[in-house]
Amino acid sequence: MREAREAIRQGDIPGVQLRRRQDLALGPAEAWRWLVEPERLCLWLAEEARIAGDREEELLLRITGDRGEPVRERGRILGTIPATLWVLSFERLEAGWTAPTRLTLRLAATPAGCELDVLQEGFQRLPLSLGLTAWESYRVRWRTALARLAAAVPLRSA
Repeated sequence: MREAREAIRQGDIPGVQLRRRQDLALGPAEAWRWLVEPERLCLWLAEEARIAGDREEELLLRITGDRGEPVRERGRILGTIPATLWVLSFERLEAGWTAPTRLTLRLAATPAGCELDVLQEGFQRLPLSLGLTAWESYRVRWRTALARLAAAVPLRSA
């Protein structure tokens, strides 16, 4: 059975940027830990995660690609506001990317916890043969990862 194709969502510009949002039953300070601690990232985003560099300026991830192959990704940290904002220059290594994308993870408090807003943009700077394919791959990746994150976080205590 073939999976139905997902409709383009508000905030998505095919081949340019994609946006995903996920409500979490955690306050921003606790949710922040799920974004920046490698052992928590391994529960929802990647098989392996580590912070590297002399000043801990890089996030290195290993995932399983669309065809079951190992894939390495790197996010160079451009800026952070703890419990609010994490901005990375993000790229898939060994994939022929000529420019990284910009990945912005933003947390906003809500009455039930917080909302994680993921914005990845700059796919149009990739080679034409790669841009739309990479965009579609990350669209599926973020949908799946955010669902895993929502399932992994502990329920907020009353």
